[in-house]
Amino acid sequence: MENQDRKRLLIIDAALKRFAHYGLAKTTMTEIAKDIAFSKALLYYYFPDKLSLYVSVIEHMMHTISRDLIKSVEKTSTATEGILMLLQKRQAFTQKYYNLLEYTQMIGPELPEALYEKFQRARAFELKIITGLLTKGNTSGEFSIKDIPFTTEIFVEAVSGIHFNILNRARNIFPGKEQFKLIFLKEKRFAEIFLAGLKPAD
Repeated sequence: MENQDRKRLLIIDAALKRFAHYGLAKTTMTEIAKDIAFSKALLYYYFPDKLSLYVSVIEHMMHTISRDLIKSVEKTSTATEGILMLLQKRQAFTQKYYNLLEYTQMIGPELPEALYEKFQRARAFELKIITGLLTKGNTSGEFSIKDIPFTTEIFVEAVSGIHFNILNRARNIFPGKEQFKLIFLKEKRFAEIFLAGLKPAD
């Protein structure tokens, strides 16, 4: 079983590199197999098609990002620093895996159920981190928030709105790299203003 798990992980790592560099459409199962000196038959033994491999790659990537986010946020001393760190890390990962994530935007509402479930879990994870940081801020006296879950929802939806508005203006499905910079700058500035408004009145 351990050897099977190792082979599966080798395939996922090779696919992640290919998808991140070339995108899903321009990557073939043959190329992935060749990168790790596996036969195509062995590749198909673990993953019946490219989409199932892609879903596993997304899941693997999200686990990696989640671990890194938790470590980075835990090193911050205030809730405000933690939320700004989260936005910065999310931006860095999105740019790094730009070609990998682009596919999910192109297929839009036709997102396969398995993939949709992974992104829902990622969103729930982000909400949990932000809720935890706002709670931490309330406990330390950094913030004065009456309804933390509702405040978290407002924050996340407002940040998503920044992303959507920039894309809508440019009529793009997925942002270009320059747009990513603008999105992050606006997200960061919004977060600073929003979080300042949660501070207790003097």
